[in-house]
Parts: sequence; C-alpha cells; structure tokens
Amino acid sequence: MAEAQTHDALTQVLIANDGEVLARLRLSAAEAARVCNVTPRQLIYWTKKGLVKPSSNGDHDYDVFAMEKVIRIRQALEKGHSLEKAAQLVQREMGTLQAEAKRLDEMAPDALEDELRARLERLESRINELRRALPASLTIARLRKAVAVLARLDAQGALDGSQANGDSAKAVALRLGRAIDELEMLLREVQPVGV
Repeated sequence: MAEAQTHDALTQVLIANDGEVLARLRLSAAEAARVCNVTPRQLIYWTKKGLVKPSSNGDHDYDVFAMEKVIRIRQALEKGHSLEKAAQLVQREMGTLQAEAKRLDEMAPDALEDELRARLERLESRINELRRALPASLTIARLRKAVAVLARLDAQGALDGSQANGDSAKAVALRLGRAIDELEMLLREVQPVGV
C-alpha cells in the first residue's frame, strides 16, 4: 500500500514538473532512434541532411523536440511522401504549432478559457458526427486490417493497373490509410485521461 501511495505522489510531482523534465530530457542517437521507431542509421542520415538537429547544447543527443520531428517525418514517410516532402510538411506543421502556441500563450486567461472551451465543443461535435456516420461494426482495427490487405496485394503486384472510379487501388489504399490516421488522432485528442 505504501508503494502505491509513493507511486501516486511521484506521479503528481512528475505531472507538475513535466515541462522541466521534457526540456531537460536528452537521448543518444541510438536511444532516440529506438524511441522514435526508426533505425539509428536513418536518424544519423536525417541529421547529416539537416532535416533533424541534435540538442542545441553542443553534444549529439536529441531532445524531445527533435524526437517529435523524427516521429512526424517517419509518419509522413509511412503515408507515402518522399523524405524531402515529408521534411517540408513537418517543418510547416512545426512552424504552425509554434505560432499557435505563441498565440495561445499571449492570450488573456479568460480568452484562453473561451478558446479552449470552443475547441472542445467542436471536437465533441465532430466525434458525434463520426459516431453517427460510421456503422458500429466498422472499427478502426478492421479499417487497419483492410489497409494491410491492400498493402500486401500491392506488394504482390495484384493492384497494378486496377481501377476504381478512375482512382487506382493504390491511391485509394493510401487515402484510406491517411483517413484512418486522422480519425485515430482525433479520437486520441478527445479521449478522457485514464481511459
């Protein structure tokens, strides 16, 4: 019982200090690659190309901001973008996020509360729309399985030359994969803490 209480107390301290912990966290290239689900060779290559920068303190460790960029580049590559296009997309996303964070940081507390409340209402509305639009039996896991089947067929060459309303099956599979990613991201954003 005492261990559980200690764990809970430590959890509260970590939550209270998460900004400082994240700002100080540094991982070696091998550790960062493992966390980001890329190979150390990929991470070093991306670093040499200037797509990712190690921590600014002079050593060759990677901070959480660099690792976030690596994860986003990897995700863009998984969606079919070239490395250069993925890096451009991620750079644009990160710039947008920084500008939005600065805008929110400069808002008065009442205005910030109103903004966040409005965003929450929009997300809840969107979730309700999605729930009404998708049949209950159509789960994300089943959608992922369908995308995996399409990817396997594509790797076997079975989709070459096939058409579906003017779109190639490869393009349909890619668009479906992106839609599933967006749906999962939306659901993660609004899922209650502890679920």
